[in-house]
Amino acid sequence: MTILDGAVSWLGSQGLDQWAGAPWRTDELRPGLATGALRVAETADPPRVPVATMTLGEEATPFWRPADDRSAALYLSHLAVDRAFAGLGVGAWLLDEAAAEAARRGKRWLRLDAWKSNTRLHAYYRRQGFRLVRIDGGPGGSGALFERAVSLR
Repeated sequence: MTILDGAVSWLGSQGLDQWAGAPWRTDELRPGLATGALRVAETADPPRVPVATMTLGEEATPFWRPADDRSAALYLSHLAVDRAFAGLGVGAWLLDEAAAEAARRGKRWLRLDAWKSNTRLHAYYRRQGFRLVRIDGGPGGSGALFERAVSLR
């Protein structure tokens, strides 16, 4: 929760309204915690410190249409890195781990939807091998749909 709330504060300091509003609530993340979909990366050396989080799931957000072959992908959400560890490659590593998990599950794609107005985030995902599928939905909010092919083993 601290990592996600820190991301909200940082995004706001950058003039972005992504994830703006009330702090994250544990009940929003509880289903992912119960199923193992919520992942936390931590430092290797004791004391272990959480540095990032992400959620991986089989369910697509409503932005992904049936024609997108929703079952062919693993979906990433709630990706955030503690600002103290930003720029160290933690996010890229998590994206690679998510792609590897998608491949292990026999999926063709790793998909996510990003905030439409966060063009810096869009550029980051492109650098990480994602392609923009489309911008969906009305003004503001999420709906920039990205996918990255995964290597099936």
